[in-house]
Amino acid sequence: MPVSRIKYTSATICYWSGTGNSYRVATWMGEIAEKNGLETKVLSFDKTKSKKILFAQKNNFIGLVFPTHGFTAPWHVVKFAWSLPRGNSTNVYCTATRAGLKCGSVFIPGISGSATFVISLILLLKGYKVNGTMSVDMPSNWYSLHPIQSQRSHEAIIERAQHKVSGFMEKILSNSKVWFTGNNLYELILGLLLSLVSLGYVLFGKFFLAKLFFANSRCDGCGLCEKHCTVNAITMRGKDKRRPYWKYNCESCMKCAALCPHNAIEAGHSWGVILYFITALPASTYIFSLLGADLRNSEIIQTHWLGDVLNIIYFYPAIFVSYFVFNLLIRVPFLNYLFTHTTMTHLPFWGRYREPKTNLKDLL
Repeated sequence: MPVSRIKYTSATICYWSGTGNSYRVATWMGEIAEKNGLETKVLSFDKTKSKKILFAQKNNFIGLVFPTHGFTAPWHVVKFAWSLPRGNSTNVYCTATRAGLKCGSVFIPGISGSATFVISLILLLKGYKVNGTMSVDMPSNWYSLHPIQSQRSHEAIIERAQHKVSGFMEKILSNSKVWFTGNNLYELILGLLLSLVSLGYVLFGKFFLAKLFFANSRCDGCGLCEKHCTVNAITMRGKDKRRPYWKYNCESCMKCAALCPHNAIEAGHSWGVILYFITALPASTYIFSLLGADLRNSEIIQTHWLGDVLNIIYFYPAIFVSYFVFNLLIRVPFLNYLFTHTTMTHLPFWGRYREPKTNLKDLL
């Protein structure tokens, strides 16, 4: 039903999506805007680069829809928001999709934490008028952590999400502010409580998780994952048999796993255990010993701030060099078989996720 008190003439809904969740939410929003007589564009972040003039039009309202990573906004989304032109008081809203689960009849909400608030703050600093934010549960795609749920669970979560999106858009299109809601209070509290976790994810976690991915023996080197990686975080390496290699800027959006026609992309849990011990080595202890420190007085080494700095500095080359070596080792058929069959993502019931109504062409 058309909403009253609309003051807009057009709408631009921008999204970034790995497995289709944010794409689907953006599509719903676009359909609602069109039903209310607005000239509407639903565009991926990449496709807005040539259309950024739209962001400075006062009669156009902007929606940003994106996933949540590490209880905050992904770095790719932060960079996109910073790259936008000055807002000139253009009306805008932010929506984060978060990982929802369903256990029996109970719906377990995800946590977007600071995601919408971080992007809203950037937009405010850029001169936009932020009318509201919302976090919405969509099926979790994080197959690195847990098995993908059943189709029935996905459909139930998506149905609830669509109803929530409709209510949010009704308020936005009627020029209401959507700030003081129970959902936003929930996210604000958890965002503050989990702020250190989010910082740790941005500084360390995202790099560690990106270096878990590898291709099993089913990979035929087609390069589909490289070609369609939104953040250009995959490169194909090798002469005889090309395989994907995940770079430092991977956002773990799971798009590559959703696109792979052979389900060849694994998240290596056995390799993750090895990588954890490599990156967790107390490098500062060895460096202090080389400098002549008395290792018997371990309390000094453990509490000295320089030790923490040295351990942090060690983390980055340790993880990148280790992954480079790992990528060479899995080219050996036996080692590839070993790592493939000791990771849970290879179990037949584990699965991969793509939003049910989203076709491969929608993600390309």
